[in-house]
Amino acid sequence: MPTSLRLFSSVFLWNFGLGVSHIVIPLYAGHLGFSLVTIGSLFALPVILQFVLGLISGATTDRWGGKATLVIACGAPLAGGLIFSVADSLMMMLAGQMAISIGRGVFWPASQSIASVLDGDRSVQMGRLNASVSMGQILGTAGAGLLLAATGFITVFLTFAALNLLALLICLLLPQSKTEGEPPKGGLFGAFGPLLKTRRIYYALLCAYICAQPVSLGQSFLPLLFEANGFQPDEIGPILSLRAVGATFSALLLAKIIGSGRGPLLAALGASVIGIGLIIAARADSAESAVVAMTFIGISAGLLLLFYQLLVSELSHGGNRGTALAIAGSGWSLSHLTAPFIVGLIAEGTGLEQAFTIWGTGLFVLGLLMVPLNRWTAVPAEAGGLTAK
Repeated sequence: MPTSLRLFSSVFLWNFGLGVSHIVIPLYAGHLGFSLVTIGSLFALPVILQFVLGLISGATTDRWGGKATLVIACGAPLAGGLIFSVADSLMMMLAGQMAISIGRGVFWPASQSIASVLDGDRSVQMGRLNASVSMGQILGTAGAGLLLAATGFITVFLTFAALNLLALLICLLLPQSKTEGEPPKGGLFGAFGPLLKTRRIYYALLCAYICAQPVSLGQSFLPLLFEANGFQPDEIGPILSLRAVGATFSALLLAKIIGSGRGPLLAALGASVIGIGLIIAARADSAESAVVAMTFIGISAGLLLLFYQLLVSELSHGGNRGTALAIAGSGWSLSHLTAPFIVGLIAEGTGLEQAFTIWGTGLFVLGLLMVPLNRWTAVPAEAGGLTAK
């Protein structure tokens, strides 16, 4: 079996499980009677660990390759699913979330770094990686709602654990990956200093932060928002899965476009559309309006994801790419840390609909600012000697 097929298969299964967790965890927290602020904290606090581990895993991927990191990424959520299957308190829920956050923290730098050195066009391979991510989340998010309606929370959590077990077994079949280029001077974390001195890496981080918003809210308050608007679990899952459907469309059909000179403009447009989509989702009282909102949110998030991955690949080389992907990818951790917590705080005082409207408006404005930010951060590629060779 080719390395690419093994990688994409494990990525698919891992994200299948992740999609399952997006639906079942917030609904289970609501089932246990937690307040909106508590639910927001349940998703935000473990991300601190995810943020730190994401940066560390980028450095270890540069030094030792990604296979061992991917094994950890699958094993930790496996433990988390087993914890959730018996959880009946906030502390147990936090323990399960911490285990999942460990896996999420180390998964992305390793998988993206391996995909970036596969044979073939880089934008196409990254698009295939993102399509594997999205397809897994489509089936997981849609299937979780249907499975939950037919069975119960414990069955869904055990299914989540089983999917991570399968992903773990496939990861063990991956060859030991090799890093390209010379490792950075200054030890394990020597690549951080030069990268952090480039303005471009922060622009990539901002792109990652915005494209993570649909996932941050999809795994926390979007299920509760749709539930409050009258949708049932077997409807919520398929509707939320449309985000991943849109992202798959971007990954497979728009990879070449986002890799062109129009990429920055499309990324800014995508950020603005995400904000508008969240505003529409807040008022969605019919399946049609929810479908439209989540589809366009998914397409826009997929464009941003591809853009920041290609951007990081251009400003890094094999010896520091894992670190660069980890720094930019920390925008995802920051999104998971801030979005559920802030939206939860706003929702306590104004309600979920108004909270999503306020947050979506802020993202729309941030999208408008991305065009001048792109120009300001577009320093010459030779700066700092970070460009790919």
